[in-house]
Amino acid sequence: MSVRAGPPDEGLHVARRVWRSGLLLRFGRCMKRPPRLAPIRFWSLLFILVACGWWWVTRTHAGTWWWAAALNVVPPQVLLPIPLVMAWQAGRARKQGWVLLNVLAAAVFTVSVAGFGLPRAEQKHAGLPLTLLTLNTDFAGTDPAHLAQVALREGVQVIALQEALNRHGDPGEYEQRLRAAFPGWSVTRYDELVTISKFPILSARSVKFPNSAHAVFVTQVRAQGQVVDIVNMHLPAPKLLPSASDRAQNRNVQERLQLTLDIRRDFQKVAGSLIRADDHPLIIAGDLNAPPRGGVWYQLRSLGLRDAFRESGRGFGFTHHALFGHSRIDYVWLRGAKAGHTRTLRDLLSDHRAVVVKVMLPETESSE
Repeated sequence: MSVRAGPPDEGLHVARRVWRSGLLLRFGRCMKRPPRLAPIRFWSLLFILVACGWWWVTRTHAGTWWWAAALNVVPPQVLLPIPLVMAWQAGRARKQGWVLLNVLAAAVFTVSVAGFGLPRAEQKHAGLPLTLLTLNTDFAGTDPAHLAQVALREGVQVIALQEALNRHGDPGEYEQRLRAAFPGWSVTRYDELVTISKFPILSARSVKFPNSAHAVFVTQVRAQGQVVDIVNMHLPAPKLLPSASDRAQNRNVQERLQLTLDIRRDFQKVAGSLIRADDHPLIIAGDLNAPPRGGVWYQLRSLGLRDAFRESGRGFGFTHHALFGHSRIDYVWLRGAKAGHTRTLRDLLSDHRAVVVKVMLPETESSE
């Protein structure tokens, strides 16, 4: 008597169904049992310990220790599922104290380490408004016509662009497109940095870093009857992976990160010299390639500069990556002016999100 055999993979298919049903059954039984307290206690306290260590290291040593700078590259919010899951497990175990502890730890971590800005009303500062936009264009990837539409919609008067050249290092063609998209505006450039202004430009110059080829681009504009210094800048990102030049010079990861830290310290010296040079309102705008914690962020605060988003923004304000934001690395810093409102735009202009700040300039006799 012959027996008709099924398809060769029928047995495997049945086995998979049995295994899945058994797995679901075990999961259901596990969910019915209250979780044990020991794992909840362990993971909750471990998260608090790691979070405190993360906060201390990135705040105090991310500007000096190369491995702390590497840690600062990792978005801290990757740790947030731990206290949230532990709060849920503690709720299932009816341990309300551990629920409260984990929720509180997650909230403090989100604000103090991940940089979440609490909701607030728009700051009502007296003064004269200047609206500024800063954007990394991803090697001239931003369409100038689209940028002009956004600037018109947001009432932008000054624009600071970084990476405003193609990947071959040629800025000429993109600069021509920018001039065509902004008729009547003043456009000035140094290397990859382009500053566009509705206000008259009085002067423009580059300021070189003392120990590297990097520079900032300082443009003086006459806005609301007074001189305002616009500092356009772009710092290199920490290199966890080697570039062609790194491989040619045989730099290891420690040497690459140390080089980044040296450049950031040079930037602090340049920013300090610009602050001491005069008492005009000063606006530093651009891509720091650094998160709002530790290292260069605290260095700039120590100079008396104020982070516009921290002063008048809300939420995380992620500027990179534009599609799946995880870090706030683009900034506007102020001296001698106040931030009325700061937003990270949703428009997909490049691989970064644009930051728009309503800056309130002080009233002077010449502006009255």
